[in-house]
Amino acid sequence: MEEVDIHDLQAELNAENLNLCHGILHSSGVRELSDIQYLTEEQIVDMGIDAFDKRNIDRVKEKLSKKNSNNDEGKMPRELSTHRDGAFDRKVLSRFEVEELQDFAIQTICAENNIYTGQLFSIEQCEQLNRMSEHHAYKQIGTISGGWTDQIYTLTAQHMAAKNVPGMIASTKIIMRQLIQELYIMFPEIVPGSICYENDGEPHLVKYSGKAKGTVAHTDNSEYKFITVNAILSGQDEYSGGGTYITVIDETIKLDQGQVLIHLGDLEHAGAEIKSGVRRLFIAFFACEWKDASLNKPIQENARDFVCEG
Repeated sequence: MEEVDIHDLQAELNAENLNLCHGILHSSGVRELSDIQYLTEEQIVDMGIDAFDKRNIDRVKEKLSKKNSNNDEGKMPRELSTHRDGAFDRKVLSRFEVEELQDFAIQTICAENNIYTGQLFSIEQCEQLNRMSEHHAYKQIGTISGGWTDQIYTLTAQHMAAKNVPGMIASTKIIMRQLIQELYIMFPEIVPGSICYENDGEPHLVKYSGKAKGTVAHTDNSEYKFITVNAILSGQDEYSGGGTYITVIDETIKLDQGQVLIHLGDLEHAGAEIKSGVRRLFIAFFACEWKDASLNKPIQENARDFVCEG
């Protein structure tokens, strides 16, 4: 797949004293500075931009409106949105109606190693989750451990627990509940009713902004044989590079927006280098109990705090 040339929005915002607005502007559809001219007053208010940043945005809008650039002539306005609800809405059911089931369109990458892909979210749902997380992160600027942090997982530079984002757990609850039922079908060796989030910090969000080193080859879920679910929230035109390299099949898996990669936590994998743009992920580590009791025993060398002697 041909790599796209990603505009350096962060650098442009830095030059206009809007560096702290990168996340919230990008999640609303701004991909280059000139896109700011298409933001309406209502959208800026809906973003919750503070007075200082709003003055700078208004200044940039005024400057852009006066600019007579051939590059902007005939340019179609980028579709911008600040909506943080609606994409997950479902029909309200009467007492005896059955809940609408989602088709996850599961496909097998490698049956021998339990590697699968599917469709977890729609594009509209991905964009809503991005706006929700960035709105929350912007509001947390200046607070201790608020918004994006590097304090939870050592392999990723920016992450955030979904429970900290107002409305995110409620919005994704039905889909994640149905996904768990799908996992029982995919992994019939799991004891029914045993799948749950590995810890209180799941699910979580990950963001790579700009050029970022890939993660080293590693396994997830510590010393136990659990399940990893990794969904991409960015469109492939929003970043270059990236993808998940899986050692055993010697292949890098790149997903389309809303697609999910599912594998067991003891599968060795690595994140490919991000060359530019913004790559966002929605990740869940699930714990489970296996019918084969031997699979429930911890493997010490996979433990996060294991130190090899000698």
